[in-house]
Amino acid sequence: MRRRGVAAALVAAALLTQPACAAPSGGIPPDGPSTSTVPASAEGPCRRLSQNQVAYPVGDAQRVTIATAKAYGQTNVSLTGCVKVAGGYAQEWHASGYAGTAGFGRPGDVQVDSQLTPSGSFTVTEAFGREDPGTKLDYHRIVPSSRWGGRAGPVYNRYFEGAGAGPDENMWQLMQDGLYEQGAAINYNPPPDMEPRPGLTYAIFLHAGMAESWGCLSTDLATVTRFLQDAVPGDRIVMGVEADVFRLPHGGP
Repeated sequence: MRRRGVAAALVAAALLTQPACAAPSGGIPPDGPSTSTVPASAEGPCRRLSQNQVAYPVGDAQRVTIATAKAYGQTNVSLTGCVKVAGGYAQEWHASGYAGTAGFGRPGDVQVDSQLTPSGSFTVTEAFGREDPGTKLDYHRIVPSSRWGGRAGPVYNRYFEGAGAGPDENMWQLMQDGLYEQGAAINYNPPPDMEPRPGLTYAIFLHAGMAESWGCLSTDLATVTRFLQDAVPGDRIVMGVEADVFRLPHGGP
């Protein structure tokens, strides 16, 4: 998610310096542990999922992570991990984190450079980081040539290794900055959830770093590592503002 300018040279400079999950100016907060114990107030998301009170479909996902903010424009996010059990879903963990610097976008398309995190239900199928923590997702060990494509064409919104060019993300540098020690790709705007469309936001990840970004979800490294260790392809992340994610039973708003 990068800025666009009128002059091509200015555009190119912005594309190279504003990676999708870069932290805003001011640096990255210390990546200390978020909430690891399960507060009673955090038990609601999995219970509501079990009671068909989540507005977005999750299919038959074995695990569903629910990430919500209280309101539009807020960047503080509550994340809850739910696992399928007899009769519904049970809570496994709870953590705090951040959305993009503009918070969640409203349901529907989210444009590039908006600094919004998409809302909806998305699968996870691949991950990345310094070392494979034992995930069943397709894992990319980040090396100096690791990139995530931002250019329209065959590398758009996918992992590749090469020299890269703006607006491709330099994943190696972002790992050195503390953001990509571990991460998972959220399938907004790539297959299997969507056909990729340049112009929409891209490189939407759940990653370490505990920092606002240009549209990703960020939490502490321990939580992301646990997420990866538990995940299988097809697990889902449901995310957005509480009022849009949750609904009352029997067809209520």
